[in-house]
Amino acid sequence: MKLLLINIYSTDTIARYLLSSYLLKAYLQKQFMDSEELTVHIFNFSCKTSIDIICNEILSYNPDFIGYSSYIWNIEHIINIIRKLKSCTKYVHILGGPEISLSRILPLSKESTGDYYITGEGEKKLTDLMSYLIGKEKNITLNVPDGIAYNKGDGIYYKEDKSFVKLEDVPSVYLTGVIEDYLYEKQQAFLETQRGCKFRCKYCVYHKQLPEVSYYPLQRILDELDYLIINKKISALRIFDAIFTTDLNRAKIIVRHLYKLKEKLSSLPFIYWEFEYNSIDEEFIELVSSLKVRGKINNCHEILSVNRNQIYTDILKDYTVINCTGIQSFCEDALKASGRQRINPKKFNEFMNIINKYNIVLKIDIILGLPCETFDTYFSGLELLLPYIKDTDHILNIHLLQILPGSELELLCNDYGIKYSIYAPHIIYATKSMEETELKRASILTAILFRIINSPLRKYFFKAKENEKVVDILEKILYALRCEFPGINLFNQRVDDNYWNNNIYRDIPSDWLKEFLACYK
Repeated sequence: MKLLLINIYSTDTIARYLLSSYLLKAYLQKQFMDSEELTVHIFNFSCKTSIDIICNEILSYNPDFIGYSSYIWNIEHIINIIRKLKSCTKYVHILGGPEISLSRILPLSKESTGDYYITGEGEKKLTDLMSYLIGKEKNITLNVPDGIAYNKGDGIYYKEDKSFVKLEDVPSVYLTGVIEDYLYEKQQAFLETQRGCKFRCKYCVYHKQLPEVSYYPLQRILDELDYLIINKKISALRIFDAIFTTDLNRAKIIVRHLYKLKEKLSSLPFIYWEFEYNSIDEEFIELVSSLKVRGKINNCHEILSVNRNQIYTDILKDYTVINCTGIQSFCEDALKASGRQRINPKKFNEFMNIINKYNIVLKIDIILGLPCETFDTYFSGLELLLPYIKDTDHILNIHLLQILPGSELELLCNDYGIKYSIYAPHIIYATKSMEETELKRASILTAILFRIINSPLRKYFFKAKENEKVVDILEKILYALRCEFPGINLFNQRVDDNYWNNNIYRDIPSDWLKEFLACYK
């Protein structure tokens, strides 16, 4: 019997695949190794690929079962694919991934979208489900495994499965060759060194159903790094861990191994990982600094601003490691409502000073629209943060809050007056503490700030705002833009992080901004 796994990847990624389906395939092949009952195949498509093309490819392969890895960027595409296929076929459709939760399943099941739904970790549950479905085809009487939701006719049936995958039982998709050679053509790879998160942030689903953080065998991770960097010569590696430094000593071993590879090869690929400002020490920062291409880097003072996104191509050039750290907010009420610890000003100041001392680069996450955050507290937080970015290449990475299916915050939307789109990407447009007009204005001002700060224009911005509040200078830029460029998308569409990461660079010319800031009084 044939299982076809469908990957629909975001156009934001250089790679042309999702790691999740290959982990599922590796685990399934291990479990069905001595059996010819199941073959597993994977199709990869861009989220811009038309539904007709995807459906025709599926029909030509003619599988018995189809599995979909569901994410914010592809869930609506998947729903439409299944609806089209169901009109002419009798395939069994299985949905899993971060977008699949009991709250998301209920409306989907009423529309008869999927046949089975997997919540949480997929490897063991999908293996159990395939054993059940193969047995069902053979008229063997079995029960639907725990952890699988399905429409029983009178509603959703679901019994929780409290067992979890042992990561040492999941084969390496790289060392076993499950990732096909052609997928290395784009020279980007993804790596998971651990699973779960020690925090329980209410807007996040990374920790969903996982009681603790678990780790892949350390030697396996080191072997995978060797394989990807030496054998496959990748140019970009994204580590998917929620917090790479959850086990700081283990993280240091990995960084030291990377340094040995750098000595051997002279350079490393771009590496992306995440950590908390209070989860590292100076030794770790010094180790990360040793991975840079050159000693002192200050790209924003050495390059010219152009009308495109320059974050990865120019600003972060030669740093090797992109260190993402989630600050999210400086508002204590917003952090408390989100299940996060308050920011310790002294520790944060010490952290930033050490970061700048060793000249490593941060991608600092802030969320706009958290519960209890107001227009004023949001911009007051930026006022506190921005001085640490001055004269550096740090990136300000601002996201508009999304209400993810299965997150704790989804259940608290009424309490906080959160209004959002039930359709992906589930962007909010109002809260009790920030009305729709305020949030829209904050989004527009954020877009302008993002355009300036994440480019070589930042030096002009900091000079112009020496005696000015951030929000005041942004308001003045906004007024000038309305006069000069009234027809741009900034004023004619909903402004979110997709816009300020992309179109705004074309909408607002660098030369105009530079002249405005240089003449600012």
